[in-house]
Amino acid sequence: MTDTVPEPDFALDERDHDDSMTRRPTPPWTDMGIGDVRPGHWIGFNRRSDAARQVSDLIRADIVAGRFTGPLPYEWELLDLYGTTRNVLRAALTLLKEQRLITRAPRSGTFGVRPVASVNLARTTDEVTIYGETAGGSIFDSPRLSIVHLCVQLVPAPETVRRNLEMSGDAAYFVESLISFDGEPSRVRTSWVPQERFPDLVSEPLTEYVPDVLVRRSGERPVARRLLLSTVNADQWTADLLDIDPGQAIFHIERLMCLADGTPVEYGFSRYRGDRAVIDSRIV
Repeated sequence: MTDTVPEPDFALDERDHDDSMTRRPTPPWTDMGIGDVRPGHWIGFNRRSDAARQVSDLIRADIVAGRFTGPLPYEWELLDLYGTTRNVLRAALTLLKEQRLITRAPRSGTFGVRPVASVNLARTTDEVTIYGETAGGSIFDSPRLSIVHLCVQLVPAPETVRRNLEMSGDAAYFVESLISFDGEPSRVRTSWVPQERFPDLVSEPLTEYVPDVLVRRSGERPVARRLLLSTVNADQWTADLLDIDPGQAIFHIERLMCLADGTPVEYGFSRYRGDRAVIDSRIV
């Protein structure tokens, strides 16, 4: 199917907010009123570019999973699928086009999916070796690492999230964190955790690394059922956080973490600054 969508050269400025032609529910990551989370539990997003980045992650995940081949579905189908607005969707498509994951057919406005090669990292966790250090349990046992939660919020989970987490309910916790090494930003980590499996995840302010919280709540350490590694060009927001130039190549990892019985408990993405991380994929 094709759609004649104009070239998406949209400014990501907050002043450009006219979605009157396509009224959709406010995306969960831009609605500060969604979720029963008391003040102090989240900071939240305040720019459309933040939402666009998250929608682009979900579209990328579906492309890599083989959900789309050839032209993308109609715009209205993508709006329904990702529960977003027209401007956010178009900004997300712009990011994917800049990352050369999709391409726009001349004179048709149709976005086609470029061929993608996926890499299966045969490993049991998503932990990262810290330049030869061995942490006793969590990587955050090392005093050289620090974490700041940028957003912790209970939101309606997009369909891609519900499908990957095999959710029966609709609500999930969305957490985005900035992780630094020796005081310098190293990676941005986002994750969704199903509320139905961890109903009291934010019964108190979240101060720990998300995998550690899941270990404490479930009694076991989740393992990586799927880790997909690719390289992307950093968008402006990510570049600002990681203190790099926009467009600089960074590692992008999609992950699905499960308990020993195969129950999915966390789905998300990590963006690594290449000069601050070593990806260790030793087979065990």
